[in-house]
Amino acid sequence: MATLVELRCEIDSRMHHGESFSSIEDDVIETSDMSDDQKAALWLYGWSFVALRDQRREAHAHLARLTGHRGVG
Repeated sequence: MATLVELRCEIDSRMHHGESFSSIEDDVIETSDMSDDQKAALWLYGWSFVALRDQRREAHAHLARLTGHRGVG
């Protein structure tokens, strides 16, 4: 079982090597034996590598799905 620090290092390495955040989310974070709080921390760490413009686009898309609108704001 990997430690929280080891998983953070794996996320760091994979993001720097150009892997997509979604593949890291699926392959590293969700498959880990970490607690929900630890997974949330790893998710936030990985998400911090995503470009701001892409973060904003994803946030708008999620909000639009939740509200039933095509665009938000």
